[in-house]
Amino acid sequence: MTKTSERMNAVDRREMILAAAVEEIAVSGFSGATTADIAKRAGISQPYVFRFFPTKKDLAMAVIDRCISRIIADWETAVPQPGETRLMTLGRTYRDSLPERRSELMVLLNAYAAAEDPEIAAAMRHHLSRIYRYVIHLLERDGNPNPYEEAGAFLSRGFLINAAMAIGLESALTPEEWSGICGKTAVARIEDRREHDAA
Repeated sequence: MTKTSERMNAVDRREMILAAAVEEIAVSGFSGATTADIAKRAGISQPYVFRFFPTKKDLAMAVIDRCISRIIADWETAVPQPGETRLMTLGRTYRDSLPERRSELMVLLNAYAAAEDPEIAAAMRHHLSRIYRYVIHLLERDGNPNPYEEAGAFLSRGFLINAAMAIGLESALTPEEWSGICGKTAVARIEDRREHDAA
């Protein structure tokens, strides 16, 4: 086995652990998720987790970074549809990814809830400011006269969508009411999520 293939295998194994950690933290939160449960979900031994992440906190920080980085990576490769502003493209891309990434959404909401931990709070400050500045940069580049206010409004709506998705708010609203939050009636309704989870 070459060093390159060993390195690729290590990358794949690290990603497998992170994916399992996302699912476990989404269900149990940062305090409730154990490395033993994460290892079991990944189909590996607990000591093997510590080969990649020396402490549970190291793993938690890597999970947060993964979830945020995937949002920005999606935005960087998003292709605008005809008539869309760049901000509309970001919103559509994020909204449309939520049904497949509900666990990552729950991880981030759990991270806000765990902000009494100074390291988690610092990580979330770093990442939220990173997203905010990313949106501001795009707005400034496009000549928007109010980039800070527009970015704040954009992220505020994103937080509402996140909260709505987390609690299944669409099940309590009419399709018209839901479309006012999420933009269209067919996106990520609770029935779709149940079908996705059962598959």
